[in-house]
Amino acid sequence: MKTKLTAQETPLHKVFSDDYLFTVPSVQRPYSWTTDEARELLDDLLEFINHYGITENNVSKVDEPYFLGSIVLVKKDGPKSEVLDGQQRLTTLTILFSVLRDILSADYADKY
Repeated sequence: MKTKLTAQETPLHKVFSDDYLFTVPSVQRPYSWTTDEARELLDDLLEFINHYGITENNVSKVDEPYFLGSIVLVKKDGPKSEVLDGQQRLTTLTILFSVLRDILSADYADKY
């Protein structure tokens, strides 16, 4: 049985869209990042946003992609995606986005 391996760049906003439904296999280690690793990821992301002057109005026009690091998935047809590498980063960003969702007003969320 031949297995096809493909690699591609995917914008961060696309990774967290309905195109992906992540599952983590039980053989993967549990989430273990501390606030130090989470802060480093957030600081890196904020530095990128500030450097390129990214806003909600121009995010789709930014030419330089943010490099989150390699994420290895097993993805067949449809959104189901099994995470083989990148779980710590994906989980940390999911937590961050959940916090932002909870602290932003409903008007802002509806607008964007």
